[in-house]
Amino acid sequence: MDRQLRAEIVNTVNRAVMEANEMYQERWLTDEMLCEHIGVFTKRWLKDNGQMLPRTRAEWSDDKGEHRTAWVYPLHKIQRMIASGEIKRLQ
Repeated sequence: MDRQLRAEIVNTVNRAVMEANEMYQERWLTDEMLCEHIGVFTKRWLKDNGQMLPRTRAEWSDDKGEHRTAWVYPLHKIQRMIASGEIKRLQ
């Protein structure tokens, strides 16, 4: 096996593991939980800048009106962003 083929195999496996973590084993954390896992984030920073991170929340309507949950953040995806340096280019 030559060096290039080996590198391609390693890259493919790494990408597959990353996708599996982010798709099937993702952990969705509240702001408090995220701050505990990744110490660089504070609740204040998330309140002011959380929109720059990937996040989501449930929203629904019923006969009592519009409702929504608090924001939740994907731990594995944010960890990958930190490891790859992508976190340094938030907008």
